[in-house]
Amino acid sequence: MVSNNNPAGIEVTYLKGVGPKKAGALNAIGIYTVEDILYYFPRRYLDRSKLTPIESLTVGAEVTVVGRVLTQGLLRTRSRGYYEVLITDGTGNVPLVWFEGLKYFAGRFKKGMTLSVSGKVTDFRGLQMAHPEVEIIFDTEEEEMLHTGRIIPLYPSSDALKRLYLDSRGFRKIIKPALDQYAAHLEDLVPTRVVADLHLMDLPTSVSQMHYPDNFEIRAEARRCLALRELILFQIQVVDRRQRMTHKQKPQKIEPPNQSQQALIAGLPFKLTAAQNRVVAEIAEDLLKPYAMLRLLQGDVGSGKTVVAALTMALVARSGFQSALMASTEILAQQHYRTIGKILASSGIRVELLTGSTPTPARQQILRDLASGEIDIILGTHALISDDVVYRQLAYVIVDEQHRFGVAQREALLGKGELPDLLVMTATPIPRTLALTAYGDLDLSTIDQMPVGRLPVRTALRAEAERPQIYKFIRDEVTRGNQVFIIYPLVEESLKVQLRAATKAYEELKSDVFPDLAIGIVHGQMKKEERDAMMSRFSRREIGIMVATTVVEVGIDIPDATVILIEHAERFGLSQLHQLRGRVGRSDKKSYCILMTEMEALSESFQRLERFVGSSDGFAIAELDLELRGPGDLLGIRQSGMPEFKVASLVNDLSLILTAREWAHKLLINRELTSAEEKARLNQFVKQQRRLERSSGVS
Repeated sequence: MVSNNNPAGIEVTYLKGVGPKKAGALNAIGIYTVEDILYYFPRRYLDRSKLTPIESLTVGAEVTVVGRVLTQGLLRTRSRGYYEVLITDGTGNVPLVWFEGLKYFAGRFKKGMTLSVSGKVTDFRGLQMAHPEVEIIFDTEEEEMLHTGRIIPLYPSSDALKRLYLDSRGFRKIIKPALDQYAAHLEDLVPTRVVADLHLMDLPTSVSQMHYPDNFEIRAEARRCLALRELILFQIQVVDRRQRMTHKQKPQKIEPPNQSQQALIAGLPFKLTAAQNRVVAEIAEDLLKPYAMLRLLQGDVGSGKTVVAALTMALVARSGFQSALMASTEILAQQHYRTIGKILASSGIRVELLTGSTPTPARQQILRDLASGEIDIILGTHALISDDVVYRQLAYVIVDEQHRFGVAQREALLGKGELPDLLVMTATPIPRTLALTAYGDLDLSTIDQMPVGRLPVRTALRAEAERPQIYKFIRDEVTRGNQVFIIYPLVEESLKVQLRAATKAYEELKSDVFPDLAIGIVHGQMKKEERDAMMSRFSRREIGIMVATTVVEVGIDIPDATVILIEHAERFGLSQLHQLRGRVGRSDKKSYCILMTEMEALSESFQRLERFVGSSDGFAIAELDLELRGPGDLLGIRQSGMPEFKVASLVNDLSLILTAREWAHKLLINRELTSAEEKARLNQFVKQQRRLERSSGVS
């Protein structure tokens, strides 16, 4: 039974000290109810017993020190400025240094302030801590920490929150009384049998120990219990979604591969890799099943996913049904059309292309032939889901790079048929934890081999001083008949972020550096027709150097491109850099990826790029990117349906995810519940999540 004191139904304004202004600021970060603020957990803790005296610091150690500010200010080396704060704890002094975000730090610290500082000790003309985490500690809290031994929670905050006194101290003043009054009334949706079998700490204790742990061992156990609860409830949604999509029998019956299919494979101008053969077999097996396929095909850049799509669409066509492949851009759709058209040229299977720029007469003919069933395979963009596009028997839907579409667009294409099979393709390798969560309702196929003859792309990290040699190298490559990409993170110059921008660099390169070479530019602010025309010229080798933003990140196939120069490489995620690197090395020519950065060698950004240079494995890079940037940034955007857990980690909690997945199946499929009340509560939760999905376009 739900208590009247259930914090999920009480607005945060009912808490002492939370007026309208603070409530507005809390609402802006997703805190609307008392329950929300109880689940606003510390980002770290301050434990006086775990502090390291400054005199005991050693190079490479990860430490927390507490000291008072002696001096602070902006300083300079020969090449750049930095911000330094010198602190002391009575045993010694240590400088804290920042090379980035100087304006933010200027004026933040004052002489005499007490700081809690956590980070790695480095050596640069003496011991220092570069880019540490810093918390200002008030005198009363320092005294409490010294005399009671209490572990103090440190909460996430921002400048806007701090202006309203919602720093760590401000959050503690609100959260501690809320815990005392409302934690006992938190509703636990996880059934008692699961709590008992998994030895979970009760929910109120888990939440309280996350905020004010008795010790760090108990805190770790509280975190495990909360993470499992969170993951179980999420996996219940995943299992429910899959059940809804597979419980009905599909009308189409796909015939098994026959001699025509074998002849098609035998007639390819290349031999399929073992991974491609395995994946084609996995998809074919799903297509033959009586319920709709839900499958994710992942493969590194250039691994041959389009061939797999062509062969499986041919299988559907030979059974008398239609397939549709939706790509995120017109250039990519045209590329698929050329590739798949060549593969199926002698098969008797009709393949057509439908995009926003298809001329009206041709479009009308395609629409008629789709409706009559004369077209077997249609490739295109969002044009495939227009209201006037009608399919005779759409049985197979392929969505390329799904994270570039809204879920509603995928559903619109699926809605053009009656329970069609679905294949989602991505060139961004998906770490296993993400595959079990964000894509948990899909079966997984992986192409983990590259076609024979591909040479690895040589990757190098370079500084501004080496630019003249790099430009000479680019000129030599273009003179030899090869092509070059030069990538920028911005279209226009930014006053706030001093970066070389694509448009300005294009003008400089064209007039000052390569005046005798053909140079083009593409970016997201150009009209689509202009961008496509420019890329078509590049494909026809009319242009030797293409200046671009990340619009060329996915799928563009230019076999003669041998160099990609990426400016301000530190601004990109590692998976994004890997996708960009995949624009070269698509033939048997030696290819190169050059990363330009002005980051200091000791900075985290520089070290992250060094790790990228040392790896060509897209799966390893994706795991690292997930660890460093999180799931939304890994996929390039923060898409709806992406899990944003408060406690669980997609980096460290694989075993918990597997446990949660197992229990979700037991609860939803096997109905292993202990009481009618718990069954009703779980059903209510599932129905509520379905309503939320419908309102947000997720299904």
